[in-house]
Amino acid sequence: MKPFITTRPLFSCALFSSVLLLSATGFSAEAALSKQNLANSGYWGGILLPDNNAISASELNTIYNRFVDNYIVNVGSDKARVKWGSGGALRDGSGNVSKDAYATASEGMGYGMLITAYGNDKTRFDKLYRFYKKTIDDNNAALMPWLVWDNASPVTNQICYGIVGQNQTCFGAGGGGPATDGDVDIAMALFVAADKWSGTGIDYRAEAIHIVNELHDNWLHWCADDGGTWVVKPYQKSNFDPCKDEIDASYSIPAFFRFFAEVAALDSKVSNTNDRWNSAARDLYAKLLDKQKAGPNGDKTFVPDWMKLDGSDVSGRSTNYGSDASRIPWRVTMDYAWYGTDESRNWTRRLINDLVNNSNNGDISGIEADIARSTGNSAGYNGRSFSGGFAVAAMLYDWYPANANNYTNHWVNETLNGSLPWNIGANGYENANNDYYGMALSTLYALTLTGNTYKPAAN
Repeated sequence: MKPFITTRPLFSCALFSSVLLLSATGFSAEAALSKQNLANSGYWGGILLPDNNAISASELNTIYNRFVDNYIVNVGSDKARVKWGSGGALRDGSGNVSKDAYATASEGMGYGMLITAYGNDKTRFDKLYRFYKKTIDDNNAALMPWLVWDNASPVTNQICYGIVGQNQTCFGAGGGGPATDGDVDIAMALFVAADKWSGTGIDYRAEAIHIVNELHDNWLHWCADDGGTWVVKPYQKSNFDPCKDEIDASYSIPAFFRFFAEVAALDSKVSNTNDRWNSAARDLYAKLLDKQKAGPNGDKTFVPDWMKLDGSDVSGRSTNYGSDASRIPWRVTMDYAWYGTDESRNWTRRLINDLVNNSNNGDISGIEADIARSTGNSAGYNGRSFSGGFAVAAMLYDWYPANANNYTNHWVNETLNGSLPWNIGANGYENANNDYYGMALSTLYALTLTGNTYKPAAN
């Protein structure tokens, strides 16, 4: 099959008066994934795409295939899901641990659908879509339950994961409600699919609009304090108030929110009351990220996974820059790649400046996971989502252009050859470090670093 080629529409930004007609080349599941140059990526000017020595097309393909081959699993003949992983030791409703008891998170489905849409991998994408639809239809739900078993029923009991025979990590499943970051990603993936495969049997756009309108009406939450802020309600819970209790900054996805606003301007079926989507993108920076300035450099951008709107710590949650927050640099870089916003560039520069001026002297090889905001010190273990997020952020930092290559080269080597293995253990279970989260984010990072996560057509 020949690579999918399309001409992208004009896109705009208030910061620029001129627009440029760009084309983007996708890739087919049967063909090798290809690296794009800046013009073909459709990214905004000023991004530094890492060169072939930092990440090659071969490395992109390896990362892509390791995720889709190992983490997207069939459910019957026409559906598929992204399995959790982490040793496979998720306990079923009877408390039994089995390799077959993998659960699936909506977050993982969102990542998997974005990955296969940008991979022009229609067969896998459609299977993921059908499993997503089953979770909606079977549960009479507006959004996907955040964690389901392979039969699409919600996980409601406490579940545990980890290597069999070793310590288990356990948490409550939360009763089967949604987790909104997954739904935002699923909606965006459906818009990418609509751009690629419109008229091929599934109305991807209609399903995307349904999700966007549900999020708009019930999950974008107005908080009146501090002049007013739009936040993303992260989950359902009785008496839960995201204005007072807790929010997750990584659930606000500015590039996707701006895209939803762009679609709404062209399609009256899409809700965007009083420009709510653009306001939510703006408030991520002004009311959440820009408040996080603690630390030895006075401009520390290592935000906590969970926070209160007033900037205070959440009781019972880590105050470190942990796994959830580690994807924020990728989210923010995408905002610049698609819309060229000053907010995204400024925040990313602060982040990289923190790294350049800290004790590592700009070298991410010594920066590991779970970073303390006050000191910049890490917990001492590796995590793909951390160093990969910094590699993506370095694409915007043209003050030190070599960092885009250096950071990417380190992350690729660490991911493929270093201490972040993709191995399957002798007992058939994945290494405990190898759940869907880091694996999927690695693939999205690789696609972004090679110019493949373009903005789709809005109409």
